[in-house]
Amino acid sequence: MDAQKKRELGILREIAEGEGITQRGLAKKLGIALGLTNLYIKRLAKKGYIRIINIKRSRIKYLLTPRGIAEKAHLAYQYMEYSLGYYVNLRETYRQRLLPLRRSNGRRVIVVGTGEVAEIAALVLWELDLTLEQVVDDEKPGATFLGHKVSTLAKIPEMSFDWIVLAVLDGSEGLRVRLHGFQIPDERIVALHDKAARSEGSATDGVA
Repeated sequence: MDAQKKRELGILREIAEGEGITQRGLAKKLGIALGLTNLYIKRLAKKGYIRIINIKRSRIKYLLTPRGIAEKAHLAYQYMEYSLGYYVNLRETYRQRLLPLRRSNGRRVIVVGTGEVAEIAALVLWELDLTLEQVVDDEKPGATFLGHKVSTLAKIPEMSFDWIVLAVLDGSEGLRVRLHGFQIPDERIVALHDKAARSEGSATDGVA
């Protein structure tokens, strides 16, 4: 599903659920410019998906039409299919990245990250019979993630582990540099998203 369809779905959902929703409020929730939100609103109205009602001179109300309700359901179904396909592909990619760890002697893993990437990574670790020992995220210390209390990166030298999995979308290279500062060898670090992960091979390819 492309960005335009996602935004249209987001707007239709907000109009269906929100009381007194404004264009400024829509722009903030969708993370797009106010002018772009205005263009989307006009386009959806032109297609007959929403009605724009002038309540007062300075107040406008948005309503979904029957066509808009049907389109919202259609887009939601498309998004579900897209999300499922994306999840399946991502899960298989992570499985291939983490499979060499199962063939090694050590199975204790520290996961860096607490987002969706980390959630999928944790599931793959479980499928591969690898042990999630600790979870690290400098932005959420003290929080609970999949039953583990989240620690900071600075605590890693005090932890027992065999592998560190960088389960983040961005910033893997910076995390590697910090881990190297703790004297952690690169061959014990597996990044799920970075240049190294997309290049000719990973540091774990030769693990016996």
